[in-house]
Amino acid sequence: MDNTIWQKTSAEAQEPSHEFTAIAPNGIDVGRIYRIDGGSLKGRWRWVFLLGHSQFRQGIMSGDQTSKQKAASQIRKIYECYLETPGCAGGGQSRIPQKRQSNQDWAV
Repeated sequence: MDNTIWQKTSAEAQEPSHEFTAIAPNGIDVGRIYRIDGGSLKGRWRWVFLLGHSQFRQGIMSGDQTSKQKAASQIRKIYECYLETPGCAGGGQSRIPQKRQSNQDWAV
């Protein structure tokens, strides 16, 4: 997840953005974080993981943290778990591009 890019998602350039999307090197949105601006959680950071299905999504896929860095760390942690989880269990392991062998490797 070190190659993941965090991009501001606010279209308003006049105000500082408190909303970010994590984008994987392949261009897929992985997660989202944003600052909560009201209510009893005001000032905390909400995080939401966007990938996975079936059994994988039965785990914790969102929550809140006290800082932007902690919320981003939650996304990073779940993304790493997603990449290690087989596709049949809702993860992304089978979706990771595999290096193809050249025809020369098949020669006997």
